[in-house]
Amino acid sequence: MVASENPALENLAFPPADERMRRRLFQQALIAAALMLGALWWSATNTQEWTFYLGLAICVLALLPALVWTRTMGHNYPIFEIFIATNLTSYGIPLLTEHDAVTLFDPEVRQDAALAVIAFLAAAILAYYVTRGYPRTAPLWTRQVLERPNKQWMLRGLLLSTLYTLVVPYLYAPPAGIEGILRAVFFGIGTSCTFIIAMAWGLGRLERLDQVLVVACLALQFVLLSSSLILRAGTSIVLLGLVGYFFGARRVPYLALAIALPLFAVLNIGKYDLRQKYWTPEFHYQPGLADLPAYYAEWFQAGLRPRVQTESKASKLLLERNSLLQILCLVVARTPDYQPYLYGETYKQIPGQFVPRLFWPEKPRGHISTYTLSIYYGLQSEEATFETTIAFGFLPEAFANFGYWGAAALGVVFGFGFRKITLWSARSPIFSYAGLMLVLLTAWSFQTELTLSGWLASLFQGSISIIAFVFVFRRFQEVSG
Repeated sequence: MVASENPALENLAFPPADERMRRRLFQQALIAAALMLGALWWSATNTQEWTFYLGLAICVLALLPALVWTRTMGHNYPIFEIFIATNLTSYGIPLLTEHDAVTLFDPEVRQDAALAVIAFLAAAILAYYVTRGYPRTAPLWTRQVLERPNKQWMLRGLLLSTLYTLVVPYLYAPPAGIEGILRAVFFGIGTSCTFIIAMAWGLGRLERLDQVLVVACLALQFVLLSSSLILRAGTSIVLLGLVGYFFGARRVPYLALAIALPLFAVLNIGKYDLRQKYWTPEFHYQPGLADLPAYYAEWFQAGLRPRVQTESKASKLLLERNSLLQILCLVVARTPDYQPYLYGETYKQIPGQFVPRLFWPEKPRGHISTYTLSIYYGLQSEEATFETTIAFGFLPEAFANFGYWGAAALGVVFGFGFRKITLWSARSPIFSYAGLMLVLLTAWSFQTELTLSGWLASLFQGSISIIAFVFVFRRFQEVSG
């Protein structure tokens, strides 16, 4: 790979995809999807049950938009396709493989949960493909706001966000009033810089030393973020880097995937042993910096030789309560037969999340909707919510509020919204406000474990951080001449 001697990135743009490139990528994606579904079919033990075929339908629907995009590449940012594909691991594969915690629920409950997922996916895909719109030409959408963007500033932004991940919460805990703001700002800076610098790598703009720095920063962020035994945050930033590289190179980074995916798999298997050891209903252990080497050594050993085989039903549910399929099954099993629908109670909490705490000191906590649902379904006490946060997800929240109609309506909202943004930004350069927002949305497409209020509020804070990122970048350019 030959890197450009000019560190400026003002000409950074998506390379055009010719017919040969699209056909090759589509064939590779189709083969990978077929092999994955074939392996799931071969290893499944419940092929005679309806839940298996419903799980298969979920997998096909989750993969369909991504397959369509690889064949057409009609737009540069497949945010909707990524968002829909997350349902593969959240619902489809766990249902096909009948994960231990899923089997705690009756087959009828699992079938009803699968139908809710299918209703959501079908509605989202239909709404996405029938929605029409045109590219926006206003300056907000087309004007480049970063003049002469320099790869060194992108690298420094990535390094700064990595330092923040190291300092908070390991070395310094900021006041509660500004902790959320700092987290959103640094996450926005890190997200933008990670995607842009990874795309520059894919285009051949990085020297070898720059590449080593990028890998080191992403690896360190993954280690620090994943030490909580919740892998989503750490894997999301790594996947965002791989997506950015793919957008620049227009080819799949097979070597990076061959390293990352087995690593993720081992840690995912081993996390259950460590959760059983270090988690209680009221407390999640967080290792210190000095403890991380021994902690990860224990984690890898647990992943290679898992010990968690048979536990009581109660401990299984506690162990797996961060899995979205189990949460959905729990909600479906109890609603509305034992607990009535919430009829929008958690959605009423959304507007308050946009009010700065400076103007509303008693503002509810950022995950108030998650806490409301966790308490309502008996997963936590109110006191326990101050110690831990359970991943609940969009879909279980929608079902808890309005049942199947809520799941379908949520799909329509996301399908329509993502389609409009995709069409409006068709002519937006990367370094416009719209382009940077699309980078942010690409990262947020992985965050399906949040409730709607948490997702929108964090996205809003991330949007503010994009504006702050542009302001700071311009100021440094002025100072440096």
